Amino acid sequence: MKHTSFTWLHALLGAILIHGTAIAAEEGRIFFPSAEAPVFAWQKAPMTDPKGGEKFAVSAFIHPLATPGGFVCTDIQPEDHLHHLGIWWPWKFVELDGKKFNTWEIQEGKGAHVARSVKEISRTASGAEWEVSNQTLIKQGDAEPKVVIHETGRITLTMREKDTVLDITLDQKAADAPVVIGKYRYSGFTWRGPATWNKDNSTMLSSEGKGRDDANGTPARWLLLNGNSPNGPASVLMMSRAQIIAGTAEKIRVWGPNDHNGNPFVNFNPVFDTALPLDDAHPAVSKRSYRVIAADRLLDAVEAEAEWKKWTAR
Repeated sequence: MKHTSFTWLHALLGAILIHGTAIAAEEGRIFFPSAEAPVFAWQKAPMTDPKGGEKFAVSAFIHPLATPGGFVCTDIQPEDHLHHLGIWWPWKFVELDGKKFNTWEIQEGKGAHVARSVKEISRTASGAEWEVSNQTLIKQGDAEPKVVIHETGRITLTMREKDTVLDITLDQKAADAPVVIGKYRYSGFTWRGPATWNKDNSTMLSSEGKGRDDANGTPARWLLLNGNSPNGPASVLMMSRAQIIAGTAEKIRVWGPNDHNGNPFVNFNPVFDTALPLDDAHPAVSKRSYRVIAADRLLDAVEAEAEWKKWTAR
């Protein structure tokens, strides 16, 4: 069966075909503990039937991420931003030969961050670990998509009694030609939170004591959001190891109370103020590490700081 109507993005993602039919959504994802009751899923193949059509048929993101009690803390393809995908980390701008390519707004058709392979390292009742291989691609006019960044990563999931702990480490290298990660107010590691949380029923606090009103554009080692779930109080704690790896904390992009009613959107951004070459001399972009804790309890600043110190002391 011949297919000739794929968009360039669908084609470059290499949608897996079985007897001429795109794989089912369940076959294109990795779940923990199971597809029937997931607290975690990694999108390893292009989404099937996404909102907005094939230009949004992407991969390389995490959804759902849920607390042990089942409260889903991520959202994908909300109506206001169809390219928001749970937990994901494309660069806004990749610069090659002096030209900028937007790999964040995939609907523009200029680039994308895509999954290529995944290998399960271990799995027990209390967690699992995977090695992932991803790529960043750009598209110029009618030319074939070009791989400009190779990414290797490790995703580790650990279940505590009341916490789901997600660890992500990323190592990126330019493919053939030098790459610069362009300066922009949002870029890199990002979380789109539950649609049920907003400025009226959830709180935000950064490691530097900033809240929803004044955290945007400030450095942070961690960011904590507290709210409620159907099962009671819940928290999401996002942590970055940038201060340890690169010597300085990343700046954060967050939505304030007047942005989409304060719905959780949190971005840890190493290029908030300046563009950086993607090489070993700039680990702020080439070697990154994050932890996300989704909890069936309320965390406070003291606990958040203790979690960050314990994590970064390893």
